[in-house]
Amino acid sequence: MKKRLKVASIFMVAGILAACGSNETDTTAPKKEKTEQSTETKSADAGIAATTLTDELTIFSSIKTELDKAKEGQAIDWKMVTTSYESKLKGGVETTAPEIEQVIQSALAGVEAKDLDENIARQLVDKGLQSYFYKLQKATQAKAEEALVAGKPEAATEALKDVEAMAKTVFIPTAEKRDASYGFKNEDAIAQAITSGLSAQQEAIDAKELGDFNVAKQVTDKSIYRSFYLAALGYAQKIEDGVKAGTDEKELQMEQAEGYGFLLAIEESLAGGDEEAVKTLKERYDFSKTKPADVSYKEIEGLFAKALTEKVDGYHDEAQEAIEKKDVDTARAEAMEANMFVVAMKPTLENRLGKDKAAQVAQDANEWFALVEKGDVKAETTGERITDALEPLN
Repeated sequence: MKKRLKVASIFMVAGILAACGSNETDTTAPKKEKTEQSTETKSADAGIAATTLTDELTIFSSIKTELDKAKEGQAIDWKMVTTSYESKLKGGVETTAPEIEQVIQSALAGVEAKDLDENIARQLVDKGLQSYFYKLQKATQAKAEEALVAGKPEAATEALKDVEAMAKTVFIPTAEKRDASYGFKNEDAIAQAITSGLSAQQEAIDAKELGDFNVAKQVTDKSIYRSFYLAALGYAQKIEDGVKAGTDEKELQMEQAEGYGFLLAIEESLAGGDEEAVKTLKERYDFSKTKPADVSYKEIEGLFAKALTEKVDGYHDEAQEAIEKKDVDTARAEAMEANMFVVAMKPTLENRLGKDKAAQVAQDANEWFALVEKGDVKAETTGERITDALEPLN
């Protein structure tokens, strides 16, 4: 129990989530050892046999650099982008995330046929690939957990190093953009939370503590999720503001494409909360179905909130059921997952419920997690205060 309480205290500071090791200012992922072998494994055990995660991340960086030339008014070498993608990334994307592969392939084909604006295409490729790596991260996390369950901490560490490599190249740079746009600092910073979650996961592996690993995994995974969710939400606001300012429609469609690309990473999870809400979200971000002028930030914020609060409700129920079965490790992992979704919704909670009520939800979430951590059945009463407060968002 002492070990469990120590790990819990890592996460419960300043609001709902504390970044583990919050005194650190470095927001980069932990450095990999030179002898690291995990990034030499096949991506998702699929795709082109010679492709490793190192290959994929290197090619992703090259493609992104090429696509970003458009920001400086330079021409994009689409032949290079297409060849690079098809040689090192297509196989893994097709196996891990077929829908994302279709989006990327359609974007590349559209540019080649001159049927699709290049700026829209580059956003679909870039954000589509980031969404692919998010799904690959989840699969790799599952491998790490399986290895730890099997009593193979070395294999778990190798898998976690793969996640760290993806975080360094893909997730943390995107998280830092969200931190800047939303003004998140210190314990509120998404990039810091990702780094802290990874550190806590490694500590749990070293201690061979599966329960602690699964709690820390939620911090890592849902912090990345939070980054993608807030990115998509933010583009809805940019589109609405752009319409009012008379921004060129092609630029607004590009922002729709960016939102759509980020949504690809989390739509399956969101659908677990409210499938119809996600269906509508996809339509709103699809520029072929919705004109920028018809994109409403209020509607999109509400759709996201509806799906996320349904998920929070579900995890509260599952945590309570686990407590009643005296399965505290499962309960606290479910509780952390619920709380991480509440953390993600902080801007919406403040916007729709007011800052005071949002702060109360955060305080209640901390208290609830502390009770869950102890396996206290009284957690249900505190949990109900949270779900009741979120009810207006359903």
